[in-house]
Amino acid sequence: MIIISSPKIAADMLDKKSSIYSDRPKLQMGGELVGWKDSVPLLPPGDRFRRHRRYFHRLIGSNSAMKQFQPMEEVETHRFLRRVLNEPEDLSAHIRRYVFIISHLYFE
Repeated sequence: MIIISSPKIAADMLDKKSSIYSDRPKLQMGGELVGWKDSVPLLPPGDRFRRHRRYFHRLIGSNSAMKQFQPMEEVETHRFLRRVLNEPEDLSAHIRRYVFIISHLYFE
């Protein structure tokens, strides 16, 4: 870990030279064992990561882009909460289902 006390140096490193300094650790459990290594947060820096970030930004990178999803998100959130209330022992399954449904709202 490096602590940078100068805003100018931090901006130079993180904005202007981000391709050099923007690596992240490889998460064995979350990436390799669970199978999420190809998800955007766990992708290594590079062309594929930049393509995915551009796509996400076009899709959900502004308030106006997100407003179209709000009614569907509210409906699905209420359904999720009802499932949790009625069957709290299946919380993990409810979360997986909710994440699946919400992610498909954005990527269909």
